[in-house]
Amino acid sequence: MSSTTTSLGNQVLSGLIWSAIRNWGGRLAGIVIFFLLARILSPEEFGVFAAAAAVLAFIEIFAEQGLGDAIVQKPDIGQAELNTAFLANFILAALLVAGIGWGAPLIASAMAIERLTEILRVACLGILINALGFCQQALLRRNFQYRWLAVRTLVSTILSGAAGVWLALAGFGVWSLVGQFLTNALVNLILVWIKPIWKPGFGFSFEGFGKLFRYGGNILGMRLLDFANTRVIELAIGAWLGAATLGLYAVGSRIYAILMQLLSSVVLDVAHAGFSRIAGERGRLAEAYYRAMTATAALAVPCLVLVAAVAQELCVVAFGTVWAGSAEILQPLALLGAVQAMQYYNGTGLNAIGKPGISLLIVAVRSAATVVVLAATRGCPLSVIVETYVLGQFLTSAVSFYFGRKYLGVSIRRIIRLVSPFVAASVALYFSVKLSRPWIEQVAGAPMFKLPLLALAGGIAYAAFVLVLARKPLMSAAGNLKGRRRQTSIHKRQ
Repeated sequence: MSSTTTSLGNQVLSGLIWSAIRNWGGRLAGIVIFFLLARILSPEEFGVFAAAAAVLAFIEIFAEQGLGDAIVQKPDIGQAELNTAFLANFILAALLVAGIGWGAPLIASAMAIERLTEILRVACLGILINALGFCQQALLRRNFQYRWLAVRTLVSTILSGAAGVWLALAGFGVWSLVGQFLTNALVNLILVWIKPIWKPGFGFSFEGFGKLFRYGGNILGMRLLDFANTRVIELAIGAWLGAATLGLYAVGSRIYAILMQLLSSVVLDVAHAGFSRIAGERGRLAEAYYRAMTATAALAVPCLVLVAAVAQELCVVAFGTVWAGSAEILQPLALLGAVQAMQYYNGTGLNAIGKPGISLLIVAVRSAATVVVLAATRGCPLSVIVETYVLGQFLTSAVSFYFGRKYLGVSIRRIIRLVSPFVAASVALYFSVKLSRPWIEQVAGAPMFKLPLLALAGGIAYAAFVLVLARKPLMSAAGNLKGRRRQTSIHKRQ
């Protein structure tokens, strides 16, 4: 193994670890702060800010323009290109903020929330603050400096959360959430510029920016379609079945959304940077794809299948008995997530080799499937809508793997051979939980006690089947890890 390969492998491994700390640590801290604020603020105050946050999240997709991923992917990036991207981000963000300031009353009127006008006008400043850090953050990702990104996320989450709680205790109501949002943006900006990889200058390259924008434009379109794909089903459920049913769907899909967000923000973020560095070497890229797919099948797939298997107990423990019905939503979505977790690498690989247009096409197919499903299930019960939606998304996975095989040069047969032992073990996990539930209910009736016992039963079944079906891949992975540690130790001594 060459020193270059070892160095990149170590960077990717370190990036995965620190990206996990960054996202999971930030998420955990955010949940604690959320519970504290929930005890102080009213549901109405949370609802008003949630409406503002949805608008701002949509606007920020435009402000970033997909340029961050373009900077990470480009084999060589110059000072002039970064200067131009930085200026473009800032100018567009300023125009969008001005547009929100002007259109806030119209948005508030359309959403029938009078207080939204002033909240949007103040909170939208966070978009402008964030825009000043887009390029610097992309460079940190490009250079695998996920340790500093992790520190930045944790510090900004804790400090902004403390500010939000203090403002809430002081009686500022919904404005405490606005204060938290702006504090988070400001602290993030300060921390990302404490250790700058690049400093803005006066040289510009509009030709170089054009290349970045052509790549970023596809990423932008993909994110907009993804945003619409997640939101359109919520809008349809709310319009057809009412707010109460929408609430049931929102709670049922929350755990699935968190798991998929954590997976995509940790693994795919690092995979994009790693794949991009070897995009010109298709053999190495294919091998990296196979390793990433195998690791995901071994770790992420059983976790999502376990969530589906214990959905009934998990929803009651997490949200209370009133939300027990949301398990019917979580279960099929978690099983869908098990497939999507592996499918994601196709889009990541396509983006890395400079084919974001194909990734955009895949997302467009998924979005079209959602529209067809909603048209076909209008007036049906919620469970039918969700199950049909999941089926439609399952079918579109074939399109993703077709393009992965065509452009990345990966073998579908080899993928099946690599992941099938772990998928089979995950199936065993699922049915182990189902079969052991009646026995465990006799020992522990309360969901709080049943949940860990069911999880243990599933975990034991998964481990047993993996040892039988996938001993060779596990031994190989362990050998690679020992070899990498040994080579890392040698490099350090040298």
